[in-house]
Amino acid sequence: MELWQAKLLNRAARLRLAHRRLPAEARENLMALEGLSSRAPAMAQRYVVVDLETTGLDYNRDRVVSVGAFRVVKGHIRLGEVFNELANPGRGIPVESIKVHGITPDNIRNARPAWEVFRDFLGFLGRDILVAHFARLDTYFLNRVMRVQYGMRLQNLVVDTVLMCRAALIEPDPYGQKKGAKRCSLDALAIRYGLEVPERHTALGDAMATALILQRLLPEMAQAGWSTLGDLVRVAGVQ
Repeated sequence: MELWQAKLLNRAARLRLAHRRLPAEARENLMALEGLSSRAPAMAQRYVVVDLETTGLDYNRDRVVSVGAFRVVKGHIRLGEVFNELANPGRGIPVESIKVHGITPDNIRNARPAWEVFRDFLGFLGRDILVAHFARLDTYFLNRVMRVQYGMRLQNLVVDTVLMCRAALIEPDPYGQKKGAKRCSLDALAIRYGLEVPERHTALGDAMATALILQRLLPEMAQAGWSTLGDLVRVAGVQ
């Protein structure tokens, strides 16, 4: 994906929704790409690193139970700018999923529904670039709520740390053997960079791990020749 393509799609969304009455957070999200330049240094950008915990991995059936995020500005994690909230999925949580993230039905009984949590998360995100590990999973759940509530997908740029890893750290794979795929897992990257992940498989813990990995991958990307925002979106952007 190229930044100009993202801006073209954003312009189309703005024209389509120009006469629709939208909440303030949706109108603001339509402006998420304003001021972004493909020539600007990737290290100098503002990012929000997010992780979602869900009832499972079935796109059609499963729902979000937790959202965790940290803001990263110019390569620095702002520990005072955190989003962390449980969400009521409106359905049961399978035992297999509870074993992974530890969130039980009692934990989410009084939690707000996901669309309310996402509305506040959208305000937290603002116009920053969204970052996630295996980002397509997270953006699928986010976009499902966005389309229902606002009639559009998330307009922010989305960057995947897995794609950053494959570009900067993994040797070319012209025959599609995917020998280096496991080296881009969250656990593998944490080991590579000597990071401790004490709250693995919680939204906030995995968001912090991803933010720490982002800090280290941005210089690796620059060293590999991808130093600008345009380079980053071209190599690791997700639509």
